[in-house]
Amino acid sequence: MFTLTLDPPEAQPRLAVITIDRAGEKVNTIAPELFPEILEVFAAIEAAGGVAGIVLISGKPDNFVAGADVEVFARASGRGEIERFSREGHRILDKIAGSPIPVVAAIHGAALGAGLELALACSYRLATDSPKTVLALPEVMLGLFPGGGGVSRLPRLIGLRESLDLILTGRNVRPRRARRLGLVDAVVEPEALLMAARAAAAALATGEKTARKEPPQDMTRTLLEGNRLGRALIFRQARQQVLKKTQGLYPAPLVALDVMSRGIELSLAESLALEPPAFAELATGSVSRALVSLFRRSNALKRQSVAGPDGASIEGKATERLGLVGGGFMGGDIAIVAAEKGIETRIRDVAAAPLARALGHVHKYFDRKGRSIGARNVFKPRSKVSGGLTLAGFQTMDLIIEAVPESLPLKQEVFAQLEALAPRTTILASNTSALPIAAIGARLAHKDRLIGLHFFSPVPKMPLLEIVRAPETSQATIAACLRFATQIGKTPIVVADGPGFYTTRMLGFYLMAALEMILGGATIEEVDRGARKIGWPVGPIALLDEVGIDVGAKVAKTLAEAFPGRISVPDSVDMFLGQERFGRKSGRGFYLYPTKGKKKVDPEVYSFFKGRVEAKVRPDPEELGERLTMIAAMEAVRCLEEGILASADDGDIGGVFGIGYPPLRGGPFRHLEELGLEVVVARLSRLRERYGEAYAAPQLLTELAAAGRTFSSLDRKDGQSHAR
Repeated sequence: MFTLTLDPPEAQPRLAVITIDRAGEKVNTIAPELFPEILEVFAAIEAAGGVAGIVLISGKPDNFVAGADVEVFARASGRGEIERFSREGHRILDKIAGSPIPVVAAIHGAALGAGLELALACSYRLATDSPKTVLALPEVMLGLFPGGGGVSRLPRLIGLRESLDLILTGRNVRPRRARRLGLVDAVVEPEALLMAARAAAAALATGEKTARKEPPQDMTRTLLEGNRLGRALIFRQARQQVLKKTQGLYPAPLVALDVMSRGIELSLAESLALEPPAFAELATGSVSRALVSLFRRSNALKRQSVAGPDGASIEGKATERLGLVGGGFMGGDIAIVAAEKGIETRIRDVAAAPLARALGHVHKYFDRKGRSIGARNVFKPRSKVSGGLTLAGFQTMDLIIEAVPESLPLKQEVFAQLEALAPRTTILASNTSALPIAAIGARLAHKDRLIGLHFFSPVPKMPLLEIVRAPETSQATIAACLRFATQIGKTPIVVADGPGFYTTRMLGFYLMAALEMILGGATIEEVDRGARKIGWPVGPIALLDEVGIDVGAKVAKTLAEAFPGRISVPDSVDMFLGQERFGRKSGRGFYLYPTKGKKKVDPEVYSFFKGRVEAKVRPDPEELGERLTMIAAMEAVRCLEEGILASADDGDIGGVFGIGYPPLRGGPFRHLEELGLEVVVARLSRLRERYGEAYAAPQLLTELAAAGRTFSSLDRKDGQSHAR
């Protein structure tokens, strides 16, 4: 992984270049087996003699170091092994930080987690002015904290408040902001990285440059961070914000705060010593294990393939030209993620106004991004998007995605036009969220190229792509869409066709159960607070307002027709629609959205629920949240039972990444397994007695519980398997 290149002995100053390039991997990651190699490289530099400066650079085209290898945590036998890994990593980084020879980190591409901590141990850091270069400490997303020196070295380099922001959120930092923060010392063009790094190493060696040891100074930092009382205030405010955001369900940010608050009062060496035991404790906890499991399974899904008739994997055709039928924000969002990955994209709408909105949305997105990473870096993807009022040019598309309003006759008409126009090799996809794909393409002569591509809003941020295979969809079509998902950076799950597919069906039952709770006497606040207490990122009623009550009503009615007796749409929904209460987009729904100030529940909406009686004894919000979560999980089980899902892994990733099933549970199936299937069946029996048939246990669940088996023991419907 580490290649050493030494200048000739006569060079003045003589420099060493260490190239990081993990063989057989697309990105560099840090693993314990690599530690001896690092030590060997530094021993070789010391043995060579006369080396005045060292440059650390990646041999990968668009990646510095993407962090620690998460397989380390999956394979570890226990806390002790993880703590030993952490301590050994500290020993290596301490050697780099204490090197008498200045070490320059030359960063191009992602420097994440342990990769950024490696750079923090260096004397000097350069980053390229490239959209591919990003720096972050995202360990909190895996239920961890930057335990390789991050919580100790970062505050001493850029200051306490800025460090807390990066560590507690895991947010990405672009090169220009990194320079302003003091996270990197210089930003250079990608082509000049090695030359600039060598120049910096030489300047450090000769004393022309000195390594910065303290954060950039300002008045606020001097007043607050320069004394113990000020630091205590910063930590107290940070803790309050964490508890408000996480409901105290995620221990990692709280542990990070504890280690930082203690360590900042100690020497660097004493602070660093606090990290390994705290890190190991988190890594073996249930929350981190669930989040790491999601990360591993998501990566596995990105590598999934489909088999042809002979059993060999089919190579999916790349999408070079994409057509979008239907503008609006969804069409604009899909165009954005495609264009960012170099795909030529054209939007068609029948009216000028929605087309203009879609193109305007694209331009605004790239304008905003240009301000953070440089207009030059976003001009090329922005130029990939065009639009028009006709289907001119759609004959050349590899993939066409329909994104018109949720009307079956309208979608059928659009697909009839597309089939008459597009070559036989063009894939025809619908972005519908609930209508069966087979019904949409019922009139097509060539149904093998028909498929569903269900995106989630906002598309640039949501990681999931739900690929819906209709009964006659070909394996080649699925393979091409899996490759398209990889091209645009999404995690794909392949599900069978049916009303609502998987994610929308699961979400619909969850949302309608929340409305039933309000009808039964719970308040909107109690229902939303209860869901958040369990770990849902937003309450169901607030989510319905965000999605749009009109959109939610269409989906719910589609599901009610498909599953009579199992799901019902309260009459109150039509009253919302009659008053044009569509949610946030109309300024009012269940909540009111004033132009200034926070949203608040509109008490008038309770009158829409006929027969509602205010509960005499206030329900426990946490119990409401648990009931809602169980409703969602049971619908996931039914989707697996019916073959909508190919595996429990797909269901876990789809539930978390698509609709926000509490991530700390690892997805609905992992959640049920952690509780114990027999325990879940018994709890459902009690809930059924109190609240009705909505809590009836699916047959698959009762059979597995009786047999002492788990969902993970089931084979994938397509014969594949993923890491759990």
